[in-house]
Amino acid sequence: MKNIADHMFDIFENSVNAKATEVKIIISYENNIFFCSISDNGFGISGPEVLDPFYTTRKTRKVGLGLPLLKKTTEDTGGYLKVNRINENGGTYLEFKINMSHIDAKPFGDLSNAFLDIIFAWPDINLKIYFEKYHQKKIIFNAEKIKKQMEKDKTAFFEIRNRISCILKDEFNKIGIL
Repeated sequence: MKNIADHMFDIFENSVNAKATEVKIIISYENNIFFCSISDNGFGISGPEVLDPFYTTRKTRKVGLGLPLLKKTTEDTGGYLKVNRINENGGTYLEFKINMSHIDAKPFGDLSNAFLDIIFAWPDINLKIYFEKYHQKKIIFNAEKIKKQMEKDKTAFFEIRNRISCILKDEFNKIGIL
C-alpha cells in the first residue's frame, strides 16, 4: 500500500467481504496524529492470526497482506493497530493511529476520492463517516440520506456524486488533511 487512502479502501473491502451491511468510520487528525476507527456488523475477525500475512479467509489466494501492512505502517511511526471482534455474533472493530510527522509516515493519498469510490462501489452498505476534532464528532456522510436522494431522482447521479466529492474534500481540508 502506497498511502493511507489505499489502506482505508482495503479495510473497507474487508468489511464488504465479511458481509457487513453497516460500516461506521471515525477519523481524527490533530497535532499530526491521524486516528481512525472502523466498526462493522460483518461476520467478525479477531485474534493474532489476522495480522499474520500468511493467514487469509480468501479462497483465491493463501496470503492476506492488507492488515499486516497497515500494522507495519502504524508501528513504523510509533503508532498502533488494534483489531477485535465486537461480540460473539460477529462484527469487527479496528482502530489505528499514525504519527504523520514521523519520517516513515506514508502520505495520506487522495482520501476524499478513496471514500467517494467506496461510497459508489458499494451503495448497499449503510456507511457513516464521522470526523472528530477536539472530542466533538460530526457526521459528514450518511449513506441512508444519499440513497433516499438517489431514489427520488435517478438522473441526478453525477450531481450527487460531485456534491459528495466537494463535501468530502472540504471536510478533509477543515481537519488539516489536504
